[in-house]
Amino acid sequence: MTAPATSPTRLRRDLLDRLSPAVRDAVGRIVAAASPRGGVYAVGGTVRDLLLGREFVDVDIAVESDAPTAVGSALPGVKATVHARFRTASITVAGTRIDVATTRSETYARPGALPRVVPSDIDTDLRRRDFSMNAVALRLSGDPAIIDPTGGIDDTGARTVRVLHDASFQDDATRIFRAFRYAARLNFLLDTHTEALLAQSLSYIDAIGGERLRREIELILSESCGGVALEAAHTAGALGRIHPALTWEEARSSALANPVPARVPLLPYGFALLLSGASQDDARVAAGRLKLKRDEAAAVDGIAAMRDIARSLRRPEAKPSGVVLLLDRFPVAAVAARAALEVDPIARELAVRYLAEWRSVKPVLRGDELIEMGIPAGPQVQRGLQLLRAARLDGWASDRDDERALILRFAKSIRDSQSANSPIELTNLN
Repeated sequence: MTAPATSPTRLRRDLLDRLSPAVRDAVGRIVAAASPRGGVYAVGGTVRDLLLGREFVDVDIAVESDAPTAVGSALPGVKATVHARFRTASITVAGTRIDVATTRSETYARPGALPRVVPSDIDTDLRRRDFSMNAVALRLSGDPAIIDPTGGIDDTGARTVRVLHDASFQDDATRIFRAFRYAARLNFLLDTHTEALLAQSLSYIDAIGGERLRREIELILSESCGGVALEAAHTAGALGRIHPALTWEEARSSALANPVPARVPLLPYGFALLLSGASQDDARVAAGRLKLKRDEAAAVDGIAAMRDIARSLRRPEAKPSGVVLLLDRFPVAAVAARAALEVDPIARELAVRYLAEWRSVKPVLRGDELIEMGIPAGPQVQRGLQLLRAARLDGWASDRDDERALILRFAKSIRDSQSANSPIELTNLN
């Protein structure tokens, strides 16, 4: 393939034209505030996507000065998220995130450690990045210019993911997962040397903390083609290096892309798919390794626990109320993942109907109305509501009058039971 068109003037004009007026104004203010102290550049994914003619969501800027100071001077009324260690500042303007970073060098004390950061110039900053396609800068201050010290433009034209040095994956093994994510999103291929380095560096995943690994997996799951990236990570052995219970194949890619229901919480659902084949013990160990958030861990634990009820879901005569009683114990993301992967047609249909219809069925009458109709306050009210819900689900009740009739009979049964069990008083007949 030929390299993308690289006229600096055209690219800068293209960048600014794509920005909304409010974002263009904010970028202009940052350029004006930072440029007296050094160059200002669009970098990373912003330039890569410009070269590819792709839409970009965020704007990445590097400044050869102090980024938090530049943002604070340029936009004093805008709230910025500042990371002091890396001298970065992020703001959101009209729905667009603008990330501003101080150009820097990085050194790693040991594999997997966070880098030691020292301010530097743009050339050094580009050379410390992850892949050549992300190591191209477009100067926004002064005359337009492109800085491409690592051949990123040619690699972008060749649709190639290439690391910048042989120790890249050793320094930061999260780049392994990033490589698969970029390749899937952009329809790129890892170059032969990068692929070999990745295969040799899998053991360095062990040195990465759980939160960082979880974040990389979350980013992959959030991609429209995240399943493709996870298939590649599984085939390469990267997922299994985190924990052997983490697996992925084409069926899970299809389930990730087409969840039932469509509004299922994405990340808990994705982690449930990842660990859908694990025992409960393995699922819990893997969740601990990844430091999963509470809802993610609950979904993983839930899908593992659902193995114990699999036989009950394969009964064609199962009543809706019984299915609801069975599945209400589990997070919806776990049930959705089980439904997506279920091979038994009856079990799948019951789980899908639970998700789409039955779980949202509720009685019309409220608890206070049950008390007014003679149900004692306390546990009996909850029992009455459960009775009404079951009646709705199984077709015994279709309106308020049906529910009232059921509750009146329920109240009478409680009174009769209390009367039958009341103590007998012995009176003195003398």
